[in-house]
Amino acid sequence: MGRGTIGIDVRDRNRAGTVLFIVGLALAALGQFYFAYRRQYVWDGVLFWAAAIVCLSLALRRAQRLRRGSTSRARRGLLRCLSLLRRHRMRALMSGGGLTLSITAGWLACQRPYDASYADLLVLWMIGVASFLLAFWPSDSTSRRLWRPATSWKELGSWLRENRVELVGLGILLLLALIVRAYDLEHIPANLGGDEGTQGEEALALVRQPLGNPFSTGWFSVPTMSFLVYGVAMRLCGATMSGLRTLSAAIGAMTVLTTFLLARELWGERVGWLSAAVLACSHYHIHFSRLGSNQIADPFFVTLSLWLLACGLRTKRTMLFVLTGAVVGLGGYLYFGARLIVVVVACYLGWRASRSHRFLARHGRLLVMMLMAVVVVLAPLILHYGAHPSELVSRPRQVSIFASGWLAREREITGRSTFSLLAEQAWKSISAFNYTLDPTFWYRASIPLLDGISGLFLVLGVLWATAHYRSGEYRPGARRPSSSALLLIWFWLALLLGWVITENPPSSQRMVILIPALAIFVALGLDWLLSTARQLRSVPRVSSLGAVVALLMVIASLNLGYYFLVYTPSRVYGNPTAEMTTVLARYLAEHRDGRPVYLYGPPYVYWGFGTLRFMARGVTGVDVPPEGAEQPQPDVSRGARFVFHPARAVELASVRERYPGGSEEHVHSPADGRLLYALYEVSH
Repeated sequence: MGRGTIGIDVRDRNRAGTVLFIVGLALAALGQFYFAYRRQYVWDGVLFWAAAIVCLSLALRRAQRLRRGSTSRARRGLLRCLSLLRRHRMRALMSGGGLTLSITAGWLACQRPYDASYADLLVLWMIGVASFLLAFWPSDSTSRRLWRPATSWKELGSWLRENRVELVGLGILLLLALIVRAYDLEHIPANLGGDEGTQGEEALALVRQPLGNPFSTGWFSVPTMSFLVYGVAMRLCGATMSGLRTLSAAIGAMTVLTTFLLARELWGERVGWLSAAVLACSHYHIHFSRLGSNQIADPFFVTLSLWLLACGLRTKRTMLFVLTGAVVGLGGYLYFGARLIVVVVACYLGWRASRSHRFLARHGRLLVMMLMAVVVVLAPLILHYGAHPSELVSRPRQVSIFASGWLAREREITGRSTFSLLAEQAWKSISAFNYTLDPTFWYRASIPLLDGISGLFLVLGVLWATAHYRSGEYRPGARRPSSSALLLIWFWLALLLGWVITENPPSSQRMVILIPALAIFVALGLDWLLSTARQLRSVPRVSSLGAVVALLMVIASLNLGYYFLVYTPSRVYGNPTAEMTTVLARYLAEHRDGRPVYLYGPPYVYWGFGTLRFMARGVTGVDVPPEGAEQPQPDVSRGARFVFHPARAVELASVRERYPGGSEEHVHSPADGRLLYALYEVSH
């Protein structure tokens, strides 16, 4: 037994050393290529060489350690390594080829002009990623058992019969989650936010012929890959408000599934069901699932990557670690919040390494494979950031209380200490789910981000997880150790990096990635209540279970009732400018008669506002600045429309006097009756 264990350990270390040696050579070759052919990016070459030296040094150190053993053991290890390479030549070729294709796609994307087509490079990158993933696809019979339902129709039918109750229940839950997220997307929420419209226009521009660069950055330095996905979705669903939001609704519903899988893997089936149910009816998650904005993908990718990682740590399957790396890499192409996935995974693995004996020795090779998958998927964007390093941190610098100068300004303006200001930031962040309201127009709900009952059980769940973070054991025979530590790392890192050290917390759009963790905490609190009730002999099991089901129904009623019956009619999303431009754009879309629009909006609203850009495509619009600036000369030969912001409605009289005989209309908000805009139309 001991001899076999030593043999496995030596073989694993040989494999890891071989991987480090090959990666080091590849990085060194890439660094040398930069020195020879991309001399203007000399520091990129230095970075690649530094990484190569680290990898080669680690490979050399491992080789020296192996040589300290007996000569026969070293010889056997070398023979095993060579035998491994001979047996898996195709896998090595596919993985190396995938890395090469991905790097090539990114390098060529950096060389091409902005207006060229990038369709071939996108295909090249997809082939490279697929090749790398297929190189690790399990081939032996033992590995195949991981992918249940397995290889035959008979086994599939048996698996479906065994799990039919769970599958039917999960299907019903996902259907309900999709319905509350996809119903009447054209009008709920009623306004199209300016940022939402800008992202939609960026997505449409990217998929127009020729295909734009998906390995670059666009609006607010956000990676363009997410815009590409939304553009493709609008090609299928239509370039409308509902078409823009359809993909978000689908992603939101799928996040319910990945949250169920993650919670079930770590805490068991009961917590999985409770977590999925809480997330399915969360008003916070429903809202962002109904917006055509890429933040909603953050919770999907974080739950998917953590579920794959948890399964990989349990089974030690290489394919699961590779898939984890691929998902983490794809997260790099999303909204900035998705970068937290890398931090959470790294911190959790570091915690596990500090707590578990020989954790790195047992999982080191698998973690290297995971890191390689991240690099393969993310290589084109890494090269783009290498050529444009300022775009990597431009947005974080704008919202950071340190880099933006906010903290220094507040100290000077208020006379308060740094500790006092940071304490206030922390309080606003921690209390966002029970007390402090969202200050932004991304949501601006009139209640906290959790309903009252969920907020109560959130606190209970955090307390329970904190008390059990060392082992994560909830009851004897609990399925996974360290699960609570993962959840706590996710929760506190998100609060710190997303809110505490950024301006204007709790800004709801920056914490979408945390919503599944909140649902799991609430589920843990409910599960704690259920288990405590069962320990009381006077409380029947059916009664305690019925009480939890009743609580879930109340939670669902509170969330759905608030969002659809209270929040939606208020039309508060997107701010008053979004409401004005949405109503105006709908009118212009219904009256496409070629008349130009003269917008008396600056400095309050401009024709380039995202809502108008997306919803009023094809309509000619001109900004009319306030008096004192150079005024445009209206062309009324084909007729014209003059639109006045409420703050400039007094200028309507002069336009009416200049162009008499037109029709006049004052449009008011259906929510509170305030004036949205005044319209004066001149016929031919």
